[in-house]
Amino acid sequence: MSAFLFYFALLIARTGGQSAVTQQPQLPEQHSVPPRLTLSEVSELQAKAEKGDLIAQYALGKAYEGGKGITENDELAVKWYRKAAEQGNSDAQTRLGIMYRLGLGVPRDKEEAVRWYRKAAKQGNAQGMFNMGVSYYNGDGVPSDPTAAYAWFLLAQEAGNPLAEDAVKRSSEEGGRLGPPDAFQKVAAMYEKGDEVPQNSGEAVKWYRKAADLSPQAAFKLAAMLIDGKGVPQDYAQAMKLCQMAAKQNYVPAQFCVGYIYQHGLGVGTDLKQAAKSYEEASIRGYSPAMMALGEMYWKGAGKSMDRAEAYYYFFFAAQGKGAPGARTQAQTLWKEMTKDDIKHLEKKLRGAHLDPQKVFASMQDQTTPEAAAGLSQP
Repeated sequence: MSAFLFYFALLIARTGGQSAVTQQPQLPEQHSVPPRLTLSEVSELQAKAEKGDLIAQYALGKAYEGGKGITENDELAVKWYRKAAEQGNSDAQTRLGIMYRLGLGVPRDKEEAVRWYRKAAKQGNAQGMFNMGVSYYNGDGVPSDPTAAYAWFLLAQEAGNPLAEDAVKRSSEEGGRLGPPDAFQKVAAMYEKGDEVPQNSGEAVKWYRKAADLSPQAAFKLAAMLIDGKGVPQDYAQAMKLCQMAAKQNYVPAQFCVGYIYQHGLGVGTDLKQAAKSYEEASIRGYSPAMMALGEMYWKGAGKSMDRAEAYYYFFFAAQGKGAPGARTQAQTLWKEMTKDDIKHLEKKLRGAHLDPQKVFASMQDQTTPEAAAGLSQP
């Protein structure tokens, strides 16, 4: 689907064509705008609009934009669209966005257009969603992002935009085999986060399911929601199956997930040795939460023989990464329990990793930031 076709769709909006970009959801009958207004109807709309009636404001904007029973005037169309849009009317928000995109009644401003499309889309407006897809597809007011475009087209299709189906089909064809799961996962994340569309855990689960078979990331996210019972009844067995499937594809967070399920006996018998094995697989690849978990197992002698030096060693490396904010505090607490032999053993391990033990100990004690780790090497 070329950028030219999408741009052309914008332009034909002024001629009454059935544009994918400007197609409005059907308003309720009492809010519909007649094909051509009479003078008395214009006068009545004007009076209601002046009193703050957002439906009248939107209708008056439409009348001025199309010259329906009143002299066409883009500036006044923008004025009334803006008043309705600022009161939260999603149709007016979308129309105002289009006016900014085409520079009708206002200076052309693609970024401002996207801002209004986004407001409409957040309310579930099918046209606003489609326009977001067009914007991401063309890099129009936002950076070009085919996956985001595809996701918005999917949302627009579900919301009832009559021409989104073709955009979804073309996006799928252009995206290749991995296109759909990436877009499905994007939609799921949008519903889970709730920034661009209303937060809806149930919808997030639905879209993660669509992507799970081809995306280890989506399988892991779905497993996490099944474990937490977020948007779906808790299902530990299904969560384990999903995490194991993703772990086989070397997705590190999923390896941690398998360990977590075994460690806490979620739907399976508690198996600390298996948990430690999974944590080790993830730790080798630098996953800080797994290092943190493995350090605690060595510290407590759970699933591993108690080894305080080994525990400290894992806490140190966990502190250098992301996702383990308590690692440094744990190391400080553990330090108070360590014997001279523990410390000697730890110093040997650190030297073997080409690290200066005294610098390591100082960094862990004085809250040196992880970025300072580069200065911990032996001279």
